[in-house]
Amino acid sequence: MIRTGAIILSFWAGINLLLGLGILFLLLILHKNAPALMILYGDTGANGMDARALATINAFAVVFNACVAGLCSLSLVVIWIPLIQKKMWAFLTVSGSLLFLQAAGFASDSFFEHKDLLLNVLSSLVLVSGIIFVGIGMFRKGLNRDSEATATHLDV
Repeated sequence: MIRTGAIILSFWAGINLLLGLGILFLLLILHKNAPALMILYGDTGANGMDARALATINAFAVVFNACVAGLCSLSLVVIWIPLIQKKMWAFLTVSGSLLFLQAAGFASDSFFEHKDLLLNVLSSLVLVSGIIFVGIGMFRKGLNRDSEATATHLDV
């Protein structure tokens, strides 16, 4: 179960990593505007928008997507090393930080009248299912070890 959960969490983190890096590429290399402008205005041209407001939106998009890419990269490392080794701190850290990121995605979408609600719900389902599978694997294995230790103790 823990491996299945790790694969699901890796899929979620990988998709979000690629999305964050793709947006950074658009903003920093191709000098495009933040994709959120497409949701607000129907295009990313932002015609008639104050240049300072546009610069602020683009700066926030760079910082946010860099944070997403960094968190997802770090999560992938934690998922495939300590989480697979059933370290409880890794489970709590990965699940807590990724759930917080997903909640922030919902909160930010509220500013756009939840136009991406279906994608956020789908993303949440994938994330939560990965966390549940890992949790089952971690806690079930812990219970098995405890019952084996008890059985050995009683046998002596």
